[in-house]
Amino acid sequence: MKNIIIKTTIMSIIIFVLGILIGVWLDNSRIEEIKGTLTSMDIEWNDARLQSSFYQKFTNNSESCENAIKSNFDFNDKIYKEGIEIERRENVNKLDIEIINEKIRYALLQLQFWSNSINLKESCKANYSSIVYFYSFFDENAKIDQRIQSVILSDLKEECGNKIILVPLPFDLNVSTVEFIKSEYKINSTPSLLINEKIVLTGIQNKEDILKYASC
Repeated sequence: MKNIIIKTTIMSIIIFVLGILIGVWLDNSRIEEIKGTLTSMDIEWNDARLQSSFYQKFTNNSESCENAIKSNFDFNDKIYKEGIEIERRENVNKLDIEIINEKIRYALLQLQFWSNSINLKESCKANYSSIVYFYSFFDENAKIDQRIQSVILSDLKEECGNKIILVPLPFDLNVSTVEFIKSEYKINSTPSLLINEKIVLTGIQNKEDILKYASC
Protein backbone atom coordinates (compact mmCIF):
# COMPACT_ATOMS: atom_id res chain seq x y z
CA MET A 1 0.00 0.00 0.00
CA LYS A 2 2.82 2.36 0.94
CA ASN A 3 4.61 1.61 -2.35
CA ILE A 4 1.45 2.36 -4.31
CA ILE A 5 1.06 5.75 -2.58
CA ILE A 6 4.72 6.60 -3.27
CA LYS A 7 4.45 5.59 -6.93
CA THR A 8 1.20 7.56 -7.31
CA THR A 9 2.79 10.63 -5.72
CA ILE A 10 5.85 10.40 -7.97
CA MET A 11 3.66 10.02 -11.07
CA SER A 12 1.55 13.02 -10.01
CA ILE A 13 4.69 15.13 -9.55
CA ILE A 14 6.04 14.06 -12.95
CA ILE A 15 2.74 14.87 -14.69
CA PHE A 16 2.57 18.22 -12.88
CA VAL A 17 6.13 19.16 -13.90
CA LEU A 18 5.54 18.04 -17.48
CA GLY A 19 2.38 20.15 -17.58
CA ILE A 20 4.34 23.22 -16.46
CA LEU A 21 7.12 22.57 -19.00
CA ILE A 22 4.63 22.11 -21.83
CA GLY A 23 2.81 25.29 -20.78
CA VAL A 24 6.07 27.27 -20.75
CA TRP A 25 7.00 25.85 -24.17
CA LEU A 26 3.61 26.80 -25.62
CA ASP A 27 3.82 30.31 -24.14
CA ASN A 28 7.32 30.79 -25.59
CA SER A 29 6.16 29.50 -28.99
CA ARG A 30 3.18 31.87 -28.94
CA ILE A 31 5.40 34.82 -27.97
CA GLU A 32 7.80 34.04 -30.81
CA GLU A 33 4.86 33.77 -33.21
CA ILE A 34 3.56 37.16 -32.09
CA LYS A 35 7.02 38.74 -32.38
CA GLY A 36 7.28 37.41 -35.92
CA THR A 37 3.87 38.83 -36.77
CA LEU A 38 4.74 42.24 -35.30
CA THR A 39 7.97 42.33 -37.30
CA SER A 40 6.04 41.48 -40.46
CA MET A 41 3.48 44.19 -39.69
CA ASP A 42 6.27 46.73 -39.11
CA ILE A 43 7.59 45.94 -42.59
CA GLU A 44 4.11 46.27 -44.08
CA TRP A 45 3.56 49.56 -42.23
CA ASN A 46 6.77 51.04 -43.68
CA ASP A 47 5.85 49.65 -47.10
CA ALA A 48 2.42 51.29 -46.82
CA ARG A 49 3.90 54.68 -45.99
CA LEU A 50 6.25 54.48 -48.96
CA GLN A 51 3.37 53.41 -51.20
CA SER A 52 1.43 56.49 -50.15
CA SER A 53 4.37 58.74 -51.00
CA PHE A 54 4.88 57.18 -54.42
CA TYR A 55 1.17 57.22 -55.23
CA GLN A 56 1.19 60.99 -54.83
CA LYS A 57 4.22 61.36 -57.12
CA PHE A 58 3.33 58.99 -59.94
CA THR A 59 -0.47 59.03 -60.36
CA ASN A 60 -0.25 61.39 -63.33
CA ASN A 61 -1.83 59.20 -66.02
CA SER A 62 -4.49 56.50 -66.31
CA GLU A 63 -2.00 53.62 -66.33
CA SER A 64 -0.25 54.87 -63.20
CA CYS A 65 -3.62 55.33 -61.50
CA GLU A 66 -4.74 51.85 -62.42
CA ASN A 67 -1.52 50.33 -61.06
CA ALA A 68 -1.68 52.41 -57.88
CA ILE A 69 -5.32 51.47 -57.16
CA LYS A 70 -4.59 47.79 -57.77
CA SER A 71 -1.53 47.95 -55.51
CA ASN A 72 -3.58 49.58 -52.75
CA PHE A 73 -6.27 46.89 -52.95
CA ASP A 74 -3.58 44.19 -52.92
CA PHE A 75 -2.21 45.80 -49.77
CA ASN A 76 -5.68 45.73 -48.22
CA ASP A 77 -6.08 42.02 -49.04
CA LYS A 78 -2.77 41.33 -47.34
CA ILE A 79 -3.61 43.17 -44.13
CA TYR A 80 -7.09 41.61 -44.12
CA LYS A 81 -5.46 38.17 -43.84
CA GLU A 82 -3.29 39.50 -41.00
CA GLY A 83 -6.47 40.66 -39.29
CA ILE A 84 -7.95 37.16 -39.42
CA GLU A 85 -4.82 35.74 -37.75
CA ILE A 86 -4.89 38.42 -35.06
CA GLU A 87 -8.55 37.68 -34.37
CA ARG A 88 -7.73 33.98 -33.99
CA ARG A 89 -5.08 34.76 -31.37
CA GLU A 90 -7.33 37.37 -29.78
CA ASN A 91 -9.98 34.72 -29.09
CA VAL A 92 -7.40 32.75 -27.08
CA ASN A 93 -6.17 35.62 -24.91
CA LYS A 94 -7.95 38.92 -25.53
CA LEU A 95 -6.17 40.99 -22.86
CA ASP A 96 -2.60 39.92 -23.66
CA ILE A 97 -0.54 43.11 -24.13
CA GLU A 98 1.01 41.70 -27.32
CA ILE A 99 -2.44 41.11 -28.79
CA ILE A 100 -3.43 44.69 -27.97
CA ASN A 101 -0.24 45.94 -29.65
CA GLU A 102 -1.07 43.85 -32.71
CA LYS A 103 -4.56 45.37 -32.86
CA ILE A 104 -3.09 48.88 -32.67
CA ARG A 105 -0.59 48.17 -35.44
CA TYR A 106 -3.36 46.62 -37.51
CA ALA A 107 -5.45 49.77 -36.98
CA LEU A 108 -2.54 51.88 -38.23
CA LEU A 109 -2.30 49.74 -41.37
CA GLN A 110 -6.03 50.18 -41.96
CA LEU A 111 -5.70 53.94 -41.45
CA GLN A 112 -2.90 54.05 -44.01
CA PHE A 113 -4.98 52.06 -46.49
CA TRP A 114 -7.89 54.47 -45.95
CA SER A 115 -5.60 57.49 -46.39
CA ASN A 116 -4.17 56.00 -49.60
CA SER A 117 -7.70 55.34 -50.85
CA ILE A 118 -8.82 58.92 -50.21
CA ASN A 119 -5.76 60.32 -52.04
CA LEU A 120 -6.23 57.96 -54.99
CA LYS A 121 -9.95 58.71 -55.20
CA GLU A 122 -9.16 62.42 -55.48
CA SER A 123 -6.13 62.25 -57.79
CA CYS A 124 -7.34 59.39 -60.02
CA LYS A 125 -11.10 60.07 -59.89
CA ALA A 126 -11.55 56.49 -58.65
CA ASN A 127 -15.11 55.24 -58.36
CA TYR A 128 -15.54 53.53 -54.98
CA SER A 129 -17.19 54.28 -51.66
CA SER A 130 -15.47 54.06 -48.28
CA ILE A 131 -17.06 52.61 -45.15
CA VAL A 132 -15.15 53.02 -41.90
CA TYR A 133 -16.50 50.66 -39.27
CA PHE A 134 -15.91 51.60 -35.63
CA TYR A 135 -16.11 48.72 -33.16
CA SER A 136 -15.27 48.34 -29.47
CA PHE A 137 -12.43 46.05 -28.41
CA PHE A 138 -13.35 45.98 -24.72
CA ASP A 139 -17.12 46.53 -24.43
CA GLU A 140 -18.74 43.11 -24.02
CA ASN A 141 -22.22 44.69 -24.15
CA ALA A 142 -21.59 45.77 -27.75
CA LYS A 143 -20.39 42.34 -28.82
CA ILE A 144 -23.67 40.97 -30.26
CA ASP A 145 -24.53 44.17 -32.17
CA GLN A 146 -20.99 44.32 -33.55
CA ARG A 147 -21.11 40.70 -34.67
CA ILE A 148 -24.36 41.38 -36.55
CA GLN A 149 -22.93 44.53 -38.14
CA SER A 150 -19.73 42.72 -39.13
CA VAL A 151 -21.70 40.01 -40.94
CA ILE A 152 -23.77 42.63 -42.80
CA LEU A 153 -20.63 44.52 -43.85
CA SER A 154 -18.85 41.32 -44.92
CA ASP A 155 -21.83 40.34 -47.08
CA LEU A 156 -21.93 43.84 -48.58
CA LYS A 157 -18.20 43.76 -49.35
CA GLU A 158 -18.58 40.32 -50.93
CA GLU A 159 -21.44 41.62 -53.08
CA CYS A 160 -19.84 44.91 -54.12
CA GLY A 161 -16.17 43.91 -54.35
CA ASN A 162 -13.79 46.81 -54.97
CA LYS A 163 -16.65 49.27 -55.42
CA ILE A 164 -16.58 49.51 -51.62
CA ILE A 165 -13.56 49.77 -49.34
CA LEU A 166 -14.12 48.59 -45.79
CA VAL A 167 -11.95 49.95 -42.97
CA PRO A 168 -12.50 48.44 -39.48
CA LEU A 169 -11.11 50.59 -36.65
CA PRO A 170 -11.04 49.92 -32.89
CA PHE A 171 -12.98 52.55 -30.97
CA ASP A 172 -11.28 52.18 -27.58
CA LEU A 173 -7.57 51.33 -27.97
CA ASN A 174 -6.47 54.96 -27.56
CA VAL A 175 -5.00 55.30 -31.05
CA SER A 176 -4.47 59.05 -31.43
CA THR A 177 -5.54 59.23 -35.09
CA VAL A 178 -8.72 57.27 -34.33
CA GLU A 179 -9.38 59.60 -31.38
CA PHE A 180 -9.05 62.58 -33.71
CA ILE A 181 -11.49 61.06 -36.22
CA LYS A 182 -13.99 60.24 -33.44
CA SER A 183 -13.82 63.82 -32.23
CA GLU A 184 -14.04 65.32 -35.72
CA TYR A 185 -17.16 63.32 -36.62
CA LYS A 186 -18.63 63.17 -33.09
CA ILE A 187 -18.61 59.37 -32.99
CA ASN A 188 -19.39 58.30 -29.43
CA SER A 189 -20.61 54.71 -29.56
CA THR A 190 -20.28 51.41 -31.40
CA PRO A 191 -21.10 50.04 -33.83
CA SER A 192 -20.84 53.19 -35.96
CA LEU A 193 -20.17 53.72 -39.65
CA LEU A 194 -18.52 56.66 -41.41
CA ILE A 195 -19.41 56.62 -45.12
CA ASN A 196 -17.40 58.55 -47.72
CA GLU A 197 -15.90 60.78 -45.02
CA LYS A 198 -19.29 62.52 -44.72
CA ILE A 199 -22.14 60.44 -43.29
CA VAL A 200 -22.14 58.93 -39.78
CA LEU A 201 -24.60 56.12 -38.99
CA THR A 202 -24.89 54.82 -35.41
CA GLY A 203 -26.19 51.40 -34.37
CA ILE A 204 -26.82 48.34 -36.54
CA GLN A 205 -27.34 49.29 -40.20
CA ASN A 206 -28.75 46.91 -42.82
CA LYS A 207 -27.49 46.80 -46.41
CA GLU A 208 -30.37 48.92 -47.72
CA ASP A 209 -29.62 51.73 -45.24
CA ILE A 210 -25.90 51.68 -46.08
CA LEU A 211 -26.49 51.70 -49.83
CA LYS A 212 -28.45 54.93 -49.54
CA TYR A 213 -25.06 56.61 -49.07
CA ALA A 214 -22.58 54.17 -50.66
CA SER A 215 -22.37 53.06 -54.29
CA CYS A 216 -22.22 49.39 -55.20
